[in-house]
Amino acid sequence: MTLSLHSLVSIRSLLCLVTLFVSASGQQVTPPAPDEKKSQPRLRLICVECLEQDQQVGLATRDEKGEWRELGKAGIRSSFISDWMPASAGELHLTVPGTGGPQSICKFTYPEGARRALVVLIPDKGAKVYRPVVYDPDKLAFAKGSVLVANFSSRSGMVVFGTKRVTVKPGDRSVVKPTPEPNGMYRMLVAYEDENGKPVPCYDRYVQENTNSRDLLFLIPDAALGLKAFSLPIFGAFD
Repeated sequence: MTLSLHSLVSIRSLLCLVTLFVSASGQQVTPPAPDEKKSQPRLRLICVECLEQDQQVGLATRDEKGEWRELGKAGIRSSFISDWMPASAGELHLTVPGTGGPQSICKFTYPEGARRALVVLIPDKGAKVYRPVVYDPDKLAFAKGSVLVANFSSRSGMVVFGTKRVTVKPGDRSVVKPTPEPNGMYRMLVAYEDENGKPVPCYDRYVQENTNSRDLLFLIPDAALGLKAFSLPIFGAFD
């Protein structure tokens, strides 16, 4: 039997009326299930320099008995940002296969109450592990079009973003909104002071403003340059 378009519309209207009647009569209507991906804690790995050319790591938790539970896997490399990975509250590890099972090469704590986290991996080549720096982006006011500057060196770094200038002490961080020129470009200059207080430039570029990304600028110690600038954009939402 084939129903006419008019009949289909009438049936649909009747179903809507029944739904409204049930809701008004005090019956509980089940709300739509929340998006699990948005409510679940998640993180992104930011690898400054990889311990190996390409490295496969697992993201895992460990219980009181020492048993591992893997949450996900990622292939990391130098100057790399992973996709969002499922996480959990508490202590987390990055692991690689070992002779007696998974071996931890990085241990960190997921920020309490955080929806999302950024985990920066700084290599310790002597110990063959990563030193983690963990950020809750919601607490950084890290909006699109801004730059997160973090200084992982022992020198104070001076950074210029167009007409804005910030000094970031060792271990500190700052979120800056660059001021571009009319052509949408701005100068990004990184320098440090030598023993005589003279500024020594170590990074000098003209870059295009991008209001669709959040940019990372990390200041890393370097034996040859004195200070090395590591820059990467992050695209997409933190939701």
